[in-house]
Amino acid sequence: MFRRRKSLIIFLMALLIITTLSGCQKDAEVIKETEITVATANVTTRDVAKMVKLTGTVKGKDEVYVIPKIPAQVTAVLVRPGQAVSQGQTIATLDSSDFTIGVEQAQAGIRLAEIQLENARINLERSEKLHEAGALATQQLEASQVGFDSAEAQLEQAIVGLQGAQNQLNNTIITAPINGVVGSIDISVGDMANPSSPAAIISNTSQLEIEILASESEVNFIKEGSEAQVFIKAAASEPFTGRIDTVSLVPDPMKKNYVVKVVLPNQDNLIRSGMFAEISVATESKKDVVSLPANAIVPKGNRTVVYTIDEDKRARETEIKLGLENSQYVEIEAGLKSGQIVITKGNTLVSDGTLVRVATGGDK
Repeated sequence: MFRRRKSLIIFLMALLIITTLSGCQKDAEVIKETEITVATANVTTRDVAKMVKLTGTVKGKDEVYVIPKIPAQVTAVLVRPGQAVSQGQTIATLDSSDFTIGVEQAQAGIRLAEIQLENARINLERSEKLHEAGALATQQLEASQVGFDSAEAQLEQAIVGLQGAQNQLNNTIITAPINGVVGSIDISVGDMANPSSPAAIISNTSQLEIEILASESEVNFIKEGSEAQVFIKAAASEPFTGRIDTVSLVPDPMKKNYVVKVVLPNQDNLIRSGMFAEISVATESKKDVVSLPANAIVPKGNRTVVYTIDEDKRARETEIKLGLENSQYVEIEAGLKSGQIVITKGNTLVSDGTLVRVATGGDK
């Protein structure tokens, strides 16, 4: 009996020890610290430019509104939108009957003026001979000279009248003023052409232009000849590279901002006139400044912080002062130095002292 009781006691003690050890192991597993996986980048020195985004509408750099010069009925439209045309090519015709009559009347006026001038010339020559013979008074000779001069002026006037009538007749033929592509046709056969309304728009779309407006705080940093990224979602997902062509010296009187023109090549004809564009333009810039990727920045109220990693692989909160910023990089004016490592992914999941593990492929 005593032996059985002793064996039972030993068994219970062993069971208690095993249970206690098992519980301690579970407690150890529960309190084991979890690592946060992060990606990192190095703080480096680079050129940083502040970017501003401005919007505008694309048009051909050489884009012309073709305005009829006379009111007349449209008799033919010879081109269609999207068609390439050459300078001087006929794009539409107007009723010319009234203007043809005008030319004929002007020609008749010239013939009459020529006859009158010839009669005045003969009269002047006769008067000169009689005056030389003493048979005609000087006053009468002078009258003959006036008659000749008047007839000569009338002929000149008739010639000008014919030129005007001919120009009016020529205006019944509407031609392309430049080489380009027909953007739109706003007249149809039977319409009355209106000198106050465009008949067509013709653009040279191999070279495009975008007009944007810059504020007084931005315009002094925008330089002619500098590059600009042009985002046109209707044409491509990737940005196009344009160039600042002109920067106005005075503000637009209505919009109170400064007109900046951006030119953009379009050899592949992916971009059409009238498309909406967003232009990213560099304003202020600095060279060789301490900088880091913009996604490393974590706003904390009125503070701006980043997280570095110490030798124990723990995140350390570091307050910084920012300088110039763009969508990719920011200048660090204080708080970091070149060569330090900052967390760029997972930085919103950590706090000061968090154990971290740098993901494979991250900068060490």
